[in-house]
Amino acid sequence: MINYKLFPDFFSFSGRIASVIILFIIIGCQTSPNKVSTGEHIVSDSTLIQINVDPDGEESYAFDSLIDDISYIKLETNDDCLIGNIHQILCSKDYIFIMDVFVANAVYCFDKQGHFVRRIGEIGQGPGEYTRLFKMCLTSDQKQIVLYDWKYLHYYDLNGKHIKDVTPDFDVYDIELGNEDFLAGFRASGIGDGDSQRRMLSVYDKDLKLIYKEFPTFYNKTFHLDDGMIPLRSFGNNIYINKPWTHSIYRIEKECCYERYRINIVNGGYPEIQDGMDGDTYLRIVGTKFCIRDYAILKDYALFYFSKNGVTWTPFVIYSHKTKKTYKCNGRYYNPLFFAHSPGNTPIVCYDKETVLIPQSASSVMRMKEQIYNSPLINDSKLMQLYDGLTEDSNPVLFLLHIKSI
Repeated sequence: MINYKLFPDFFSFSGRIASVIILFIIIGCQTSPNKVSTGEHIVSDSTLIQINVDPDGEESYAFDSLIDDISYIKLETNDDCLIGNIHQILCSKDYIFIMDVFVANAVYCFDKQGHFVRRIGEIGQGPGEYTRLFKMCLTSDQKQIVLYDWKYLHYYDLNGKHIKDVTPDFDVYDIELGNEDFLAGFRASGIGDGDSQRRMLSVYDKDLKLIYKEFPTFYNKTFHLDDGMIPLRSFGNNIYINKPWTHSIYRIEKECCYERYRINIVNGGYPEIQDGMDGDTYLRIVGTKFCIRDYAILKDYALFYFSKNGVTWTPFVIYSHKTKKTYKCNGRYYNPLFFAHSPGNTPIVCYDKETVLIPQSASSVMRMKEQIYNSPLINDSKLMQLYDGLTEDSNPVLFLLHIKSI
């Protein structure tokens, strides 16, 4: 572990602005009197957290003032677990699951020290075999892992033993499991009859019967562009969705969903999709903006990453649920392992209540070797462990970033 608790603590206050739009009272979702509906199954309530971000604001903090510890897990590399491109990572109490969709089309299980343990499932047409993977999920008790390949939900225990296959009656490419009694699905082009009825989010009961749909699709004759993120995310026992091309993050429950976080960016954010606008035009505009890239919801913190052209690092802010303040990183750092903070194209994973896990390719780690070796803050034993046997063809290295108590 690399500890930086001696660096100064200077933090700013970023005010919260609560905005509640009252349309009509919703029945269901066991809503309290302060909750009202902004749609058939969308609930707005006073728990909405508004986070104000000024990319050019003066109040900001060095990386080492926000992240007080960085460690890593080197994944074993052998012919049975060669990873081409990490699409998704899951962490249980004892294991780390890596899904490679585009190269290996496989799910690999490693222990918390990085040793390869087993593969989950096999490619094929028989029971417990999958064709093309889309998503993996852990059940809420973390005793089973579910692989989704569009046609089936394949259930296995964490030892890789096949339990059952379930054939869902829906066309979605992303799923998340609720607390044993519901499932959320997503399709950007929407599901439903008729263009006006198509919704991106669909929620099903434990028997996979549709409960409700929400969020009209933004697809039309000229615009059919995904934002590149895995829309449905699970943090703790809760399911979230970042509504595509917005800075609103909703929490999904069995009977309804409600906006949990809204990121207000000064002179930034995704522009409105205008009538007749095509995807290329929209992307050119987005390229000039400061927009959300990824996020993670921990017990006491929420971490939000952003994209911005011309910036050589990935900007981020940390919101503290305890202090109700937002802390913006300014990109300055002492620790050379700071390069590992960027999530790339793999969604951020919560490793524990205060730590996020971010993978980096072995080639990226090798490129930083000289800079890391020249740093007096990294001791030789850690360097020897990190680079011992590591080549550009090795499996990725998983970096653990522990958020400082703020």
